[in-house]
Amino acid sequence: MSKVKTLYRGTFQTNKSLFIERVYAYSERQAWMLICKRIAKKQGAPYLTVVGWFSDPEQYTITPEVVFEEVE
Repeated sequence: MSKVKTLYRGTFQTNKSLFIERVYAYSERQAWMLICKRIAKKQGAPYLTVVGWFSDPEQYTITPEVVFEEVE
């Protein structure tokens, strides 16, 4: 049985900016990583810098928006 990706909504906040992104991912951790990559690209910042910004769970929330289930 193959896994189905879930649509996650991430709200990431720095001192000066708020980022709201949606991504399809297999897990919340993967969604966090994909959103960090997306923010890094948009901001022109190195990926590891963005990871440092959001290493504290109090600076972001990730919630499933749409959960898909595979039905046979």
